[in-house]
Amino acid sequence: MDYTVGELAKRAGLTVRTLHHYEELGLLRPSGRSEAGYRRYGEADVLRLHRVLALRDAGLSLKAIAPLLDGEAPQPLAAVLQGQIEQIEAQLLAQETLLQTLRNAAKRLALHGDGGDALQVLLDAMAIRRVQERWFSAEQMRSLRRHWEAIPAAERDAVEQAWPALIRAARDAMEAGRDPAAPEVQALVRRWLSLQKQFMSASADMPRMEATMKRMYAAEPELVRQSGVTPELLAYLRLSKASLPPEEQA
Repeated sequence: MDYTVGELAKRAGLTVRTLHHYEELGLLRPSGRSEAGYRRYGEADVLRLHRVLALRDAGLSLKAIAPLLDGEAPQPLAAVLQGQIEQIEAQLLAQETLLQTLRNAAKRLALHGDGGDALQVLLDAMAIRRVQERWFSAEQMRSLRRHWEAIPAAERDAVEQAWPALIRAARDAMEAGRDPAAPEVQALVRRWLSLQKQFMSASADMPRMEATMKRMYAAEPELVRQSGVTPELLAYLRLSKASLPPEEQA
């Protein structure tokens, strides 16, 4: 049995124009012609079209599909699929990060009201997201998110609420000229380290991530504006941390 281009398009749920486009790309060529010169497609053509659609639905580009079906691909199928997996994982991470950003913004609005600065809350949240994406790899962001989501919701809320007060207290101590080694400042640093460890997984990658955060705060004025964590404050806290016993500095 063979099909006209219109019959095949209807059977596959496509448009005739799409089948013509596939032909131009070398994805699907009619195996025959009618006496009047019209395209005719056989069962082998139908099978190839199903394969084209399956690979398209798997996310492969149309230009990559024809070489795969014809055995002319520059890479084996396993390598092509691995590349597609990595691309989809990156897209999923971006969407999950965006979802969390929107959730955080919605939570802030629920706590503080949807007043005149509501739009600024969302804009600030999106700005922080862009900053994080510039400084942390997809794998680091994924690791941070998984660790954070593993913490019970009540503990996460407590951490989020504790940070602003702690930052203000540390800044007040610095601006008052208190000795970084003073017991009350050391207490602030101990609390800071405790909250930081709740946010970041205590793994071998943590020192590198802390170093990245240090550079990020030094280079991103938007982050400083929103958080109040200035490079000067971080330097002050590092001095206080250095005054702690060695076992507490890890």
